[in-house]
Order: sequence, then C-alpha cells, then structure tokens
Amino acid sequence: MAHPSLPPAALRAPPAVLAGCVRAYIWRDLAALPPTAPRDTRTPASAYPGLMWLVRGAVTLRECGGRAVCQPFAPIVVSGAHRHAYHSEAEPGADFFCIAFQPGALAWLAGIDLQPLTDGVHDAWACLPAVDGWPAWLHAMQAAPDHTARMALCEAFLLPRWEAARRAHADWLPLLEQGFRRDARQALARRLACTPRHVQRRVRSLTGLRPGEVERMLRAEQAVLAMRDANASVLDAALDSGYADQAHFSREARSLFEKPPAALRQHMHGDAAQAKDADWMLRR
Repeated sequence: MAHPSLPPAALRAPPAVLAGCVRAYIWRDLAALPPTAPRDTRTPASAYPGLMWLVRGAVTLRECGGRAVCQPFAPIVVSGAHRHAYHSEAEPGADFFCIAFQPGALAWLAGIDLQPLTDGVHDAWACLPAVDGWPAWLHAMQAAPDHTARMALCEAFLLPRWEAARRAHADWLPLLEQGFRRDARQALARRLACTPRHVQRRVRSLTGLRPGEVERMLRAEQAVLAMRDANASVLDAALDSGYADQAHFSREARSLFEKPPAALRQHMHGDAAQAKDADWMLRR
C-alpha cells in the first residue's frame, strides 16, 4: 500500500546517489484509486530491466514479446529489456511496487547475464542470486508496511552494492553514463584496446540488447520526456534529441510507444492517477 503521504499511483525518481543505478520507482494501489481507474498497464518498449513486488492481489500478463499470452505473475518478478510494449491486467484492489533499473545496472548489481531475460517477465527467485543478501532483501520488500518503507529498503540495499559496482567496473562506467552512444562505445574500445565486437557482446550481456537498440530507446525517451516535462514541440524535441527530422522521430515513436508524437504529447499531459487507459505510465 502507499503511505498516506504518497499518491496511490506514481513514477518517482530515486535520490541522486542512486540515479545511475535506478531509473524510477513505480507503484499503483488500485484499492486507493477510483473504481473507474484502469486495471491494465501497458509498459512501453524500453531498455530498463525491472523488479516488481505484487503486494496484494493478482496480475496476469496478457501480451509480451509481441504476442498474446496468459501468464500469472509470480509474487516477485524480474523483467528484462523489452523490444515491444508488454501488457498486464491486475485484479480489482491489486497493489504493486516496481523498480526500473538503468540499462546495465542490474547485471552489475546481481552478477547476471541479462540476455535470457529480454522480452520476458520471470519469477525473480529463479533469476536472482541466492547469496549476498538478495533473498533477505526480496522478502523484506514484500513484507514492508508501505511503499515509503520499500523505497528506504531499496536505498539501504542497493547503494553500497552500486558503489562497489562502480569501483569494480570503472572502465565501463562512462559507457552507461553516456547512454551507450556510439561515440562512447568507440572510446571504450580504444581505451581498453579491444575490438568493437567485444564491446557489443559485453553490452548485450549487460542489457539484453544490441548497443544500437539501447541508444535508440534512450534517445526516443529523451525526446518524449522533452515534450512531457519541458512542453517542447514535436519538432524541437526531435531535433534537440538528435533526430534528423520530425519524420524520423515520428517513425521511432510509433515503433516504440505505439503512438505518433503529437498523440503522445497530448496524452502525457493528463493525470496519471485518473488516467482511463492502460498507458497511465506515460502521463505526468
């Protein structure tokens, strides 16, 4: 459940010390939302892996990897990067809490290869380490009294591990911080005296995607957020994010977000808590 001081549904940025590791906290407590609030969620294609705790009720995966499915969520699930939007439906009164990780961060934190998780939602117990405090943390998150407590547990568990990962992977850290851009990949290959092919293989292990796919998704998100948060026009968002023209951005938006940019812009300026459709996560 959400703490009384929190909204019943939200995407919230992490504290600055975890921004390189966590993209956002996401929660949605249907019991605290109006009865007309949608019970389904469409998560856009993205490079962000995630962890979700089903705090109350049940959720069923309806579409994943570009195909229809009918898969009940485990109480704790881990999702990889997704090349397609995925669609889930919660039962009335369900409550869940999610962490969206920055591309590459979960692989470092958990010491796992992200490739097998791509385009899927999996039981976290089958994918995450059974050592180094992970089982105790997963249980504590499930049992926490509210989402404020869950965010505090995230920070206490993840921060020391993220600091250790940054030290252990210092040579690769600029690549993550620069959004896996081509120039950053080339600079890394020169710095490590390795081939571009080696960098590509390593990025696929870290993110579950080809380097160009990660760069493409992060650039599209940058443009979309410029429209949402800075009220940029479609053209300005496209050009400021590195697209050749508005038509290029339009093609990417349709592919990744299933809407043209103008429709996305209009949609995103709604109220996430009151949204009447499955795309509530795209709203403010």
